Amino acid sequence: MKFKFYLEESRLCDFLLFPKLLYYSEQLETSKELENYEEIIIDDYSDFAKKIENKLKPFSKEIELFYMKEYLSGYNFIELVSRYIGIIGYKNEEDYLNKLLTLGERDIKKSIIHSILVINDEYSSYSDEIINESEKIISDNDKMISFIKELPIESGVKWNLFLIVQEPLKYMKTYVELMTKLIPIFEEIYLPFQNNVEKYGEHLIDFLNNRGAEGLEEITYSMLNGNILDSDEINILVSAIYPYTISIASTTKIKHIVWGLRIEEALKKIREINENKTYERVQIFKNLGDKTRYEVLKLIATGETSTKKIAKALDVSSATISYHINNILTAKIIKMDKSNNKFGYVVDYELLDKTIEDFKKDLNFPGY
Repeated sequence: MKFKFYLEESRLCDFLLFPKLLYYSEQLETSKELENYEEIIIDDYSDFAKKIENKLKPFSKEIELFYMKEYLSGYNFIELVSRYIGIIGYKNEEDYLNKLLTLGERDIKKSIIHSILVINDEYSSYSDEIINESEKIISDNDKMISFIKELPIESGVKWNLFLIVQEPLKYMKTYVELMTKLIPIFEEIYLPFQNNVEKYGEHLIDFLNNRGAEGLEEITYSMLNGNILDSDEINILVSAIYPYTISIASTTKIKHIVWGLRIEEALKKIREINENKTYERVQIFKNLGDKTRYEVLKLIATGETSTKKIAKALDVSSATISYHINNILTAKIIKMDKSNNKFGYVVDYELLDKTIEDFKKDLNFPGY
């Protein structure tokens, strides 16, 4: 197993996603993505994100066409398109935007449908099978509209998808025009981090190449199993714009991990916090005390890992399920794993068994 760091693609990844920070303040109020460990977020990041938000506000109407407020859904225009065409191999923002302009109507539709099939767990990876299914759907406009209509997503997101697939070239041109206007803002924001991204990326892959799968488990506090990416080469992108993220892009043409610039620091703080075992138990019981999370956990325990199927079973959106899974993952109740060539989650029974035993000791159960 070999790890490889991509500096230029790290910057491109941040460029494509930074417009989502237009909604930072709103997300901060409505989402508690790291509610189990609020203290790990460093104050200066919030200040940084709010500054970007203010710089993006003059472009809000244009950004809202392509970046949904339903930010956990993964249905943003560029995320759908880039999942299919990939970002590895492009050296700067202009090259990538020029590539987008070369895509034909059919290419854009196929990229979108391909990505939606992946998001909804119909397929586990980039393959000829999923490409063929995408082709079938886009070949019949009524079938394509029906496919979008049946998606388990918010009506506003569906409406945007309807508009885009009806006039894909128009929307792509508008998107590229928007992102071209945002390049100077992004460059101003990103430049102070560029050296840090390069240094940390090199440090990270040196560590992982020396330690291998064991190192991946060690540095992620066992949130990722060492075999999570069954590949001879694992590609790493480092994000400065979203410094507290670990995201596995396993269903793109070229698999990669987006690794936050501060995630190692954050995970170390989680480790330190959890040295207080009472605090760790409180976080576990806090998550188990949420009815929806408890139901999600029960479904995962049966072997169900499809976000779409869990959402359907509980009659909530996929975005809501993703939010709850993030919380029980950071509480270590579940961990990421790979089975039958698919990525998913498994219950950490060993941890829960130990937690229950310690709980009994805490409350002086008879025999303890």
